[in-house]
Amino acid sequence: MKAGIFGVLLLLSALPTIATQIRNVVEVKTQSGWVRGYEENYDNGQVYRFIKIPFAQPPLGKLRFQKPQPLGEWEDVQGISDELGPSCTQWKFPMPGMDDLQQDENCLYLNIYVPGKVSKDRNLSVMVWIHGGGFLFGGGNQYHPQKLVLGGDVIVVTTNYRLGFLGFLTLNDPLLAGNFGLWDQIEALRWVQNNIVAFGGNPNSVTIFGESAGGMSVSLLTLIPSNKGLFQRAISQSGVATYPGIISKKELEKERSDQLLEKVNCKDKGDISETLKCLQEIPVENITNAFTMAELTPPLNTSVNTASMSPCVDGELIKKNVAYPWSVDDEIYSFFRSIDFMSGTLDGEGNLVYMLLNAEIQEYYEFNVTEKIPLRVLCEISAPVYIEQTVGNVPELAKEICDFYTSTEDVDAQSNKVCEFGGDYLFIVPSNTILSIHAKNNENAKSFQYLITKESPMPFGGDPPAWFKGAGHGDDIHLMFDLPTIHFPEEKRKNLTGVNKLSEDVVKYWTNFAKFGDPNGDSVPRWPSYDVNNKRYVILDTPITTGENLKPEATALLTKIIEKGQQRLVHDEL
Repeated sequence: MKAGIFGVLLLLSALPTIATQIRNVVEVKTQSGWVRGYEENYDNGQVYRFIKIPFAQPPLGKLRFQKPQPLGEWEDVQGISDELGPSCTQWKFPMPGMDDLQQDENCLYLNIYVPGKVSKDRNLSVMVWIHGGGFLFGGGNQYHPQKLVLGGDVIVVTTNYRLGFLGFLTLNDPLLAGNFGLWDQIEALRWVQNNIVAFGGNPNSVTIFGESAGGMSVSLLTLIPSNKGLFQRAISQSGVATYPGIISKKELEKERSDQLLEKVNCKDKGDISETLKCLQEIPVENITNAFTMAELTPPLNTSVNTASMSPCVDGELIKKNVAYPWSVDDEIYSFFRSIDFMSGTLDGEGNLVYMLLNAEIQEYYEFNVTEKIPLRVLCEISAPVYIEQTVGNVPELAKEICDFYTSTEDVDAQSNKVCEFGGDYLFIVPSNTILSIHAKNNENAKSFQYLITKESPMPFGGDPPAWFKGAGHGDDIHLMFDLPTIHFPEEKRKNLTGVNKLSEDVVKYWTNFAKFGDPNGDSVPRWPSYDVNNKRYVILDTPITTGENLKPEATALLTKIIEKGQQRLVHDEL
């Protein structure tokens, strides 16, 4: 199960307040030039939104497959249209909110949302959202953060970054090194540093936050020491850099790049410079249409995902495989351990398992995912593939996983156990791991962990099978954002009371953390900090409670396997 596809998000709620009309217009002079914003009025305040602000030169032509280039100063006023800008070029994804995204290769834009009046004197904390989507899908313009802006009195920035091959193809050569999507995120943060004062923001109080692939991106950015000063706090939601599959392997990078070059007729060009020139001159559709959705989401019984994209060790941004836990004294953790950090997950993260069990597997194993998932899927597919990717061919470790996630209860319990393994190794255990790295002997910064157990009335991907239990992957996003293209049916609205109260508390927690480095405040239940001894965390539900040492047995088992994978990695590099 490759990490890439799992981050696809939908935003699933409505704003708690209703916009009446867009009235006033304000123009702001930034270092880059003039930007126009539009006023929105709500029952509990007003928001100025500045839409489609360029933060880098268009990544077209000779700038395709290159680091983003600074934009300099523009002449015309930006943001003159109130329409949302395009998302970066991507594959069509057949889900509401994803299937009708406006796309353009010229996509390096960000959006800024300011509460109340716009004034340089306000010195508001800033939150920069990095969207999920498996490094393949989505866009910053999908996420409307008025809940956070009005509820926490902070500025929120949403941004795009290049996706798929355009963002993460590598030829393992300085001319085409990869990680362009990460470079885009960094360039957006640089723009914020240079310009956010003009909107009333404080460049010394910036929090980056994101979910799934966005959470992984946030985590990766904290592990790049050269990013020091671009942000002071970080929140990784359902995704961190200590998932072993986040960093692509050299042999797979070579295989998928060869396949792409052959499909777009750019293979055997003689040298890298000619190959790059070929890739820069072909229509962008040739690249995004080179693979089908079926090829982008291979079945669980394959350990090779040759088309999906993920970050790579490029020798500049990422100098070693950060997915494996190194010594806390390692240089890669120096910046990370200097900032305040929050990470968390949902108790039903494994919903992605039943979503990705295709018809071929269901037919072969003679089951219907709406009724159950048999143990054989875990023991013959999920566990062996995970072990192969992490350690190599070690059947006894796969059997250990199979035994650990075997239920002695009933079919429903076993189906949930199969999903639980996916949630544990993809999200929950990696989150536990990186939190412990952050908190160990750390007197300079605070660590916080959460677990969401409140199920959404509109779950990501639609209603789950009747047997599935828990709050699924992506179900936290509706607590803090709105996606107008997806609406709650009337029959679902009656279930929103508890969700709306939890949403109010989550908004307070997140924005308190952004402002003070601590989620606690007078109007929310106490959230204990995380330390390596008690490993305390908050349980976000109604009511809100606390717990200690999340899933210790699963963490011990998977950590043992990851450490063996690390030993293999070090051996291979010698």
